[in-house]
Amino acid sequence: MAVADNILSDAENSTTSYQPLHPSVRPKLDPEYVAFHDKYIQFVEPDDVRPWHPIHTRRRRPFPPGTSQAVPVKEVRDVDLGNFPVRIFWPEDENPENGWPVLVWYHGGGWAIGGVESENDFCSRMCREYPYPIPVEDALEALVWVHDQAVSGAMNIDRHRLAVGGTSAGGNLALVTALKAASMKPAPIPLVLQLLLAPVIDNTAIVATTWSTRIHTPWLTPARMTWYRNMYLTNKDDALNWDASPNLAPADLLAKSPKTWIGIAEQDLLAPEATAFEEQLRTVGVNVDVKYYEGMTHTILAMNGILTKGKALVSDSAKVLKDAFWPGL
Repeated sequence: MAVADNILSDAENSTTSYQPLHPSVRPKLDPEYVAFHDKYIQFVEPDDVRPWHPIHTRRRRPFPPGTSQAVPVKEVRDVDLGNFPVRIFWPEDENPENGWPVLVWYHGGGWAIGGVESENDFCSRMCREYPYPIPVEDALEALVWVHDQAVSGAMNIDRHRLAVGGTSAGGNLALVTALKAASMKPAPIPLVLQLLLAPVIDNTAIVATTWSTRIHTPWLTPARMTWYRNMYLTNKDDALNWDASPNLAPADLLAKSPKTWIGIAEQDLLAPEATAFEEQLRTVGVNVDVKYYEGMTHTILAMNGILTKGKALVSDSAKVLKDAFWPGL
């Protein structure tokens, strides 16, 4: 049975509403989402109300139900890099003469949950056991490994067509990795794109500031985001570091960002910080595009199997990647 089916079964059998929709936000949400939330999601017990256990970092259950099935591929290969695994998906097509373009994808889960299994439908080590800056270091190591495979010829990879991407906390790691790659010595790792879906941008955000207009948003609530953040940033002052809050990066570093595409769920707790970051990038001359998904919440990608706008996000992301990897086609 699929993991999402297990979650649906748990929700159907539950009589406790852990996450009822607040009356003020209900009319702002997409009707498809509201119907599914009322039937299932409100009965899913959130991470921040359950006692934490290391097993939570390895399972998929905390993610909302509604994911699609993974697309069939020619080969799936797991590689152990020592500190963490990477999973490689090989397309059905014949190997291209100039090598494959590669998207290095960083999964979401608030830096604290999820894993190599958690986002296969779209395409590490977790805190609290491995808090900041370990995930940042691992994220860069993964990209460097891919680049090294391309340069050495060990894999049929085109080093001129590398991209990074991620959702939620994974979007944060992708963004930070792109900035670090752009400033590596003796030579940077060039990227053709960073694909950021509902990303965490500002780890200094609080209800009194950035979150003030989204305090009743479902699933990723202020309390839940704070729980994730506290697991990740064991020293609260670390939130002021740009590799935790990339909106605090100096302008000359932000200007080195690759072409950027941001998918923003309109009713996401993180939507305001993503909107502000778009303007930051434009100000320093970065080629950045955004798309807003009206009435959507932070769960938009995780619910791409049942939400029309979730499906649209996947299709839009695929087109953006295609245009970056094969411009003009």
